Order: sequence, then structure tokens, then C-alpha cells
Amino acid sequence: MSEIPFWRSRLVRADPTRGWEGGTWTSPPLAAGWAEGADQAVASWNLDEGAVAAIGIRAHTVDGVWHDWQELAHWGAPGDRRSAPSDSPPIRQGTPRLDTDVLTADGVPFDAVQLRISLAAGDRAALRLVAVSFSAPAASPPADERPLRTGAPTAPPGADAVVPLSQRAHPAREDLGGGGPSWCAPTSLAMVLLAWGADIPRGGPGEASAEADPRVPHLAHAVYDAVYGGTGNWSFNAAVAGELGFDAVVTRLRSLQDAEALTAAGFPLVASISFAEGALPGADYATAGHLLVLRGFDAKGDVQVADPACPPLPSGRGDGLRTYPRAAFDAAWAHSRRTAWLIAPRGRALPPGEDAGVW
Repeated sequence: MSEIPFWRSRLVRADPTRGWEGGTWTSPPLAAGWAEGADQAVASWNLDEGAVAAIGIRAHTVDGVWHDWQELAHWGAPGDRRSAPSDSPPIRQGTPRLDTDVLTADGVPFDAVQLRISLAAGDRAALRLVAVSFSAPAASPPADERPLRTGAPTAPPGADAVVPLSQRAHPAREDLGGGGPSWCAPTSLAMVLLAWGADIPRGGPGEASAEADPRVPHLAHAVYDAVYGGTGNWSFNAAVAGELGFDAVVTRLRSLQDAEALTAAGFPLVASISFAEGALPGADYATAGHLLVLRGFDAKGDVQVADPACPPLPSGRGDGLRTYPRAAFDAAWAHSRRTAWLIAPRGRALPPGEDAGVW
């Protein structure tokens, strides 16, 4: 197995109550926190249901330049949600570029960003949470990385509440990114939200068979990005969780030790992975990009998941409770810079680490 890369990461939260002018909220400069700057950033926003907004972002590069505002997303009702169009006007050389949900440096790292949310419907109180996750390559693990936990499993209090669902229970379809074969994101989102007791509406008549969970099609409609053409936009999935009354961010954790701290405190995560055929023992597939629920760790430190790619059971639930080898899972997760969706009931305290910019 090739060496697993390390990434420096920091999540910065902004105050959604300060920075308003009329119907537009603008963050102060949000700093990456290290002089060399970041080469990627992912934004999160939580708005109440019914709010309509234009989301913008601009970056400050380490050469001292504030670059122009770029459209990050249009956030309307389900069916009217889209990331930046692919035919956006050209931007000058050196301006960080948007690829759906990720802002990436164009040769020059950036050390800060600003976010702007302009409401077309809804009031200021509709904006509940705004955050940005910065990342950059690192030569070694973070100095304050937690030691590996050994001994008793770190099964979170809510681990048993994560009911496995299978995306394979839903048929392929021509809309919504291709249907079940591509619905790892809304299926994983459903598993975490249901573990927290969310009241998720059901999809329309005929959208789910008797063997499939009807709430997954509803979430697929809600998270669908009309420009990206799929349901896997990380920021949109966090925004839909926020719309349902949760605090939800896209973050990039430093290591599996960070994931252990969160799951041990009762917070299952949605993790983004990719791996080649045979590289993740126990998985009967290969993927260029997949999402699943990281629900805990066993006594050896191996990773306990609910994997929506596993086949469905006759009950309609997934046969997806799996334990994947720690090192192999970490290698698969590292491809996304250990991207995770952290979803919690609104106001629920997180374990120590938030103040340090970890989550």
C-alpha cells in the first residue's frame, strides 16, 4: 500500500448574526490560520426552509490580492438549486477556481476567504450557520494528533440507531443524477438524519418500491444540483440537513483519531472515500467517489460503517453494517482529504476540538 498522505485542515465558523446590510450578509475575512495558505476550501451554510439566496465567495491569496467575488451557488426550493455554472465568465490568472463545491488555488495559495449570502426570500433569522473548511498538503501528521485508542470499542451512543439503508434498493432513473446507483449521498444523509430522529418527508407516489425507504428520494430531490447533475454536492447535503433543523458542516478531519473522538461522543459522520478494486477488503466494488456512514471503531481500531453500496435485504434495509481495515479505510478516505459531513441536533455541544478549528 502506498504511503497515506497527510493534510493540514481547519474549520472556521462565522457569526451569522453580524455582517448584515439589508438582505445581504457578508462574513469578515475568514483566515486559513497558517502563513503558507491553503490550496482548497469548502463552504457550508444552513438556511431555514423557504429561504432563497445567492451564495458568493472570494479569496485573498498570499501575494496580497483580494480576488473578485464568484458565484458559489444559487439556493432555492428543491429543483432550483445549482452550483456555479460551467460557462461562468473567465477569471484572471491566479484567482482560485470553483469546481462544484470546492474552491481550489490556481498556482497561488490563499490565506483567507469571505462568504456572502444575499437573500431573495426569507429574513435574517433564516441564516443559522456559515463555515468554511480550509486544507493544504502537510509533510507529517499534526503535532497534536490524538493517540490511537485501543481496548474497548468506541461505539457511539447512537451507533445502534444508524439503520443501514441501501442505495441499490432504488432503481436507476434518467433524472436526479441517475437514481439509486448514484444515490450514496442522499442514502448516507438519510441514515445519519434518521439516527438523530429527523422527520424526513417521503418521496412522491411511485418514487420508491415497497422494499426501498421512501425518504431517500425526497432527499435526492432536495440535494440535487442542477449544474453538477447529481446528488453528491457536499455543501448542498449539509445545507439540506440544516434546512431540516440540524447544525451541519462539511469539514476535513486530520485523521481517524479525530473521527474516533466524534463517534465516541455520539456523532456518526458521512465520509467521502475512493479506492481501486480490491484496495478496501470487504467492499465488493471500486469507486472514484463514494459516501458512507462512519459509525464507530472496534477494539482493534478498525472502522465500523453503514455502507449504502451494500445490497438490500428483503426488509428494504441495507445489509451494510461492515467493518473495514483501519489502514485501508484511511487510504480510501485520504483521497478526499478526509472529508466528512458533521451533522448534529441544533445547539448540541461537540466534543473538545471545535475551539481548535478541528470541527
